[in-house]
Amino acid sequence: MGRGTTPSAARAAKATPGAAGKAAGLALAVTCGAQFMVIIDDTVVAMALPTIRTALDFEQASLAWVVDAYMLLFGGFLVLGGRCADLFGRRRVFLTGLAVFTVASLACGLANSSEMLIVSRGAQGFGAALLSPAALSILITVFTEAKERRRALGIWGGLTGISGVSGVLLGGVITDIIDWRWVFFINIPVGVLLFALAMRPALADREAPAKGTSTDSTGAVLITSALLLLVYTVISTSHRPWGSAATIAGFVGAAVLLAGFVVRELRAEQPLIRLGIFANRQIAAANVMMLLAASGLYGIFFFLTQYMQLLQGWSPLRAGLSWAPFGVTMAVFSGIAIQLLPKLGSRVLCLLGLGTATVGLGLLLGAPVKASYASDVLPTLLLCAAGYGLAMVPLVVAAVSGVAKADSGAASGVLNTGQQIGGATGLAVLAALAGSRLDDEVAAGTAMPDALLASFHSAFLVGTVLSACAALLALVLPALRTEFDPETTSGV
Repeated sequence: MGRGTTPSAARAAKATPGAAGKAAGLALAVTCGAQFMVIIDDTVVAMALPTIRTALDFEQASLAWVVDAYMLLFGGFLVLGGRCADLFGRRRVFLTGLAVFTVASLACGLANSSEMLIVSRGAQGFGAALLSPAALSILITVFTEAKERRRALGIWGGLTGISGVSGVLLGGVITDIIDWRWVFFINIPVGVLLFALAMRPALADREAPAKGTSTDSTGAVLITSALLLLVYTVISTSHRPWGSAATIAGFVGAAVLLAGFVVRELRAEQPLIRLGIFANRQIAAANVMMLLAASGLYGIFFFLTQYMQLLQGWSPLRAGLSWAPFGVTMAVFSGIAIQLLPKLGSRVLCLLGLGTATVGLGLLLGAPVKASYASDVLPTLLLCAAGYGLAMVPLVVAAVSGVAKADSGAASGVLNTGQQIGGATGLAVLAALAGSRLDDEVAAGTAMPDALLASFHSAFLVGTVLSACAALLALVLPALRTEFDPETTSGV
């Protein structure tokens, strides 16, 4: 038996191909199911916010924290959560995160005050920060054959946009037809089912956590503090200027903490993240591209939904249902990307996909006050869905390829951090610009519908630019076609 191999792993090695296939299928279902549940909570609550505000007597200034508390804890603890998966066992951390997330969802649904809901949402975010990187780490260690791993990572990559759209859709349906509390209660049966499936022996960790290792506590405190301060500063710009002393101090403090983390990791015997992985061009570029793409995508989710409801007068249900073609189209093109990746490579697919999404977002710059769904909204949804579907699959593959198995959790945490930080930053930037444009238009005497449209156009323009930047960055990606080294998660 090899060093670090558990008895369960040895038995797995002797298992029949059919049994191995079932274990892999179970791993795919459980990990992707968990990731779907985590991402959907980024957007599902947005549709219920007006109802929540009335039900729990929220003040307008504190209402945003229903979303922000989740994003703050999620983004802040992702890197630490990913490293914990490497050190303490991927399934153990996965189950811990899933339990925290599910119990916190119950607390959210039972909340009888604004304070209780905000605290419970923060707990959800902390659970998600443990759950999400552990899930991806399980996925990339279970699937070792090139074709199957490409398929698994492709499905994972396609979840980003599909989950976000499903959140908008479900949020509208649940809020209009059932009750806002079921936006949270729906996680409970899903969480219990996933927990039961993850307890099956087939999902036991294939390698024992390395003995004698420990978490770099100083590095963990530095990076977690830096990310928490960064996300808090960004989301706080919704109610204070970007140029304010508090905002500038927050960014400076986050930069100092991040610099301290880098210095610490270069000197630590057991670093939280081996910074050498960022010397790999594809990993560095893919993570930056994910941050940019998420910035545009999450912002457009929010502002296009606002456009539908505030200017078009659509109900939450109708606005949610209008996103259905996006989800279907993205699922289809994610499947196409899985097939095309070994033929075209990551560079071509990312350039093609993000370029298509940029064109789709650009169409919104001509959106009128009174729009036709078929001619003004649907083309954007279809082009963006096709583009993100093609791009997200090779982005995920590039971000986790070339990383040793021992660092797979940390790499997963970094990727998810980029996605969450990008989403939070993109939404904050777009919201600040849109709010400033709205104030200027109102002060100039512009009618409110036209002022709102101008503010939305500002947000759509920035989203388009962010997507274009991500597309251009694809030029530095290698033509990765996912031929994996079985001893690492690498693709060369």
